[in-house]
Amino acid sequence: MKEMNRREFLTLTGAAVVALSLAGCGGGSYAPPAPAVPTGKEAELLAAINKVWKEKYDAKAVDHEQLILNQEAQGAIKIQGGIFEDAKESVHTLTTEDMQKLVDIQKWEISMKKKYDLGGAAGFSEPTGEEGNMEVSLTFEYSCEGAVVQKFVDKILKYSLSRKAEFISIYCPVVQSTTYMIATVFWNKTA
Repeated sequence: MKEMNRREFLTLTGAAVVALSLAGCGGGSYAPPAPAVPTGKEAELLAAINKVWKEKYDAKAVDHEQLILNQEAQGAIKIQGGIFEDAKESVHTLTTEDMQKLVDIQKWEISMKKKYDLGGAAGFSEPTGEEGNMEVSLTFEYSCEGAVVQKFVDKILKYSLSRKAEFISIYCPVVQSTTYMIATVFWNKTA
């Protein structure tokens, strides 16, 4: 290893100090992370949802004119969608392994509730049937057609506090070559 002279040492140390001081700069007001940039189907679906959401806003049914894509909540809906993707069926009887995955959603929800208030969701049915034989289903095939998106948004808004939503997370699971859509809405606790 080559020995470092004083000039090289001071140059590297100075660069490190500048980098650390920049990383530690706070002082200013908090700026939330930039929203995720939607791609493909997510972008199309977000645009269709926001068209309906704007109508709801104009009718004073929601507090924000548009929803911002924020995939922090995608973890839960990805778990839900993953159950169907793994089972390769859109209507599925929950297994013990699936139930454990659904417990993971509760862990996710606890961590999310530290930062956000959670609203409604659409695209995944509540389990029906008796314990040991509970069935779930994906309830919305992917579509950006107005009437379908209207029903999707109405489902999200069945939870009365969803009207306060600022953010939306979207997941589009694919089961047997058919794309479905799942979404959930939420907002900052400080709002």
